[in-house]
Amino acid sequence: MHQTIIHKTKPLPMLGWGLCIVIATGCQHQPPAERPAVTLPVYSQGDADNGKKQYEEACLKCHKLQPGNNEKGPQLMRIYGAKSALLTDYQYTDALKNSNMTWTAENLDKYIAHPKQTIAGTRMRSDPIADAKVRQDIIAYISTLR
Repeated sequence: MHQTIIHKTKPLPMLGWGLCIVIATGCQHQPPAERPAVTLPVYSQGDADNGKKQYEEACLKCHKLQPGNNEKGPQLMRIYGAKSALLTDYQYTDALKNSNMTWTAENLDKYIAHPKQTIAGTRMRSDPIADAKVRQDIIAYISTLR
């Protein structure tokens, strides 16, 4: 004779609700963070075509150009004219968060030339682009990324 034992357990309603909340919020795909549209005119004091080449050689390994594609540095789409440290999906340094910098041509030029002197505490590489013409070209290219 077999005897079947049935264990009755009480459901854990709070655990069930908590699991539902986690599934409903944590598993949804969050769209990548983006900056607002660029409103400044294109920077015309540089050659954007050469700037693209220079950007690809000097900047692209750390700064991609697709929203959500942050690597060593944040992606730079729509950076021109934007406030610093806007992307919510990139972990900026406190120094950059607190800088309250707007990425104008003048500020980009200073930052690309001397990142650590412009914003002490930045993670930006320490081998700056010394050639002013190359910086102007890169800024011209960046200003077209809309």
